[in-house]
This record gives sequence, structure tokens and C-alpha cells, in this order.
Amino acid sequence: MNMSGDFSAAFQKFGATVAAAAIQQQDLFNATLGPSDRWADLEARTLTGADGVLDGVSLLGSFSHVTGTWLWGWANPSFEQTDRAIAPTLRIREFGTQYGIIEFTTGELDLSKFPAPHQAATTLAIAAGVVLGGHGTWSTAINDGQGAVYLHVDDGKLPTAGFDPIATPRLLLAAVGAFPADHRRVVRGYFKHFKIQYADTPAAMTGQAPDGSTITVTFDSHGRLERTTVEPADDPAAD
Repeated sequence: MNMSGDFSAAFQKFGATVAAAAIQQQDLFNATLGPSDRWADLEARTLTGADGVLDGVSLLGSFSHVTGTWLWGWANPSFEQTDRAIAPTLRIREFGTQYGIIEFTTGELDLSKFPAPHQAATTLAIAAGVVLGGHGTWSTAINDGQGAVYLHVDDGKLPTAGFDPIATPRLLLAAVGAFPADHRRVVRGYFKHFKIQYADTPAAMTGQAPDGSTITVTFDSHGRLERTTVEPADDPAAD
């Protein structure tokens, strides 16, 4: 598949909806695993490091620095679609078929025209991991640095990110940077992820977070995110 240097409209809609929460979960996953060396066993579906063994590993795919292409694990001729580490990822292809996301249904994607092909592959992998509902995506260099492999990890021992008022402005800013086509969709997706009821006006979106704080996101005349503020809930003890 020869791509134009951008993702399809369908993928951008999906990505924008899940981006902020996915970035938060991936940040927590990265902090939990740390920089330790790890070894994957795809047959056992494990990822082993000095701090123990993680289960629920699936092969998302791989990226080639040489050709700038992404290859889904289920499309890799070295594996069978019934293999333990491959079979769970077929849900991504099914999801893509259901919602018309060609990035999820095309076995090999040419990302070479993207400004940063490797980053495009990482964005693709993290977004795809949301479909599987796990705890994060782990990647490592392969073939003497000529490529990278991406694994999805779904182990109940790993933490799940909760609402973080301090991180909220950063997460929304990062998410619109990754999916800039629709800033309001990014904010709506973040609010819905944490079940935040919100008011939506042309100038702003305002909602009350699970911790009682008030989130206000303002937009410019072009619908671009302008500012995010989080005001803590009133402390009755202070009255």
C-alpha cells in the first residue's frame, strides 16, 4: 500500500478519539517497565526481564528502517494466523473492517512518505493496542538496528492509568499534536474515556472530572486547542 504521507480519515478519527488516554496509558506502561532489558517468547506469550515475567504478549507487527514499511504480525509469512501470539491481534483487522480503517486491514503499509516513518509506526502500534484493550506496547530493535518489532502486553499485574488532573493539559496537547485534524474530537474522546460529563460550546468544552475538579478547554476561531485549565474541587475543610 503506497500511502501519501498521512493516515486515512477513518484512522485519524479513531486515533483522535483514543489518543490522549492511550498516551497516558503508554507513559505509565513505559515508566513501570523502565529501561531494563527484556526478552520475548512468542510461543509462551511472555516478556521477561530482571523484575519478572509479563504474560499476555501478542505480536502487533514490525517496522523496517530500510524500506519504511510496517508489516502486521498476522501478515508476516513467518507466522501462522493461528499462532498464540498472532491470533489475538486478528481483532484489529476485524475492527478495521467494521469501521473502514484501511491501516488495520492492509497487511503491509508503506510509511516511507511520512515525515517521521518510525514515529508513524509507533503511533499505529499504540492506537492498534487500544483495540486489544491491554496495558501497553513494547518495542525493541531487530536485525542489527535495521528494524523494530512491536509487542502488545495485556497482563493484569500491570497498572491502568486513572484520571490525572496535573497531566491532563500535557496529554491533550500531545494528542492534538499526534492527530491535529480535529482537536475537539481529541478532547471529547478524553472526556468520554473517563466518563466526564461536559458542556460543549463553540469557544470551550467544560466538564467535571472524577476527582471533582473542573476541566476547561478553550479553542480558537479555527477550532484548535488554545488552553486547558484544571481547577481543583473546593475543599470543605478550608471553609
